[in-house]
Amino acid sequence: MKYPIPSDTAASQARASDPQNSAWVSANAGSGKTHVLAQRVIRLLLNGTDPSKILCLTYTRAAAANMSN
Repeated sequence: MKYPIPSDTAASQARASDPQNSAWVSANAGSGKTHVLAQRVIRLLLNGTDPSKILCLTYTRAAAANMSN
């Protein structure tokens, strides 16, 4: 069963994924941090940012594997 994302969470994720904003994302496991980061990178690439200018950091191998896919 999928649960809907609360509107305040969706709004926060949208703000954090916007490259025009600075963002510090800290949340529990499974809350969508890596998804937000991926959305941010996609927006940067679609806006013409050179991929060599993008740095993504994570503290876990699982998140690193998820980001590399």
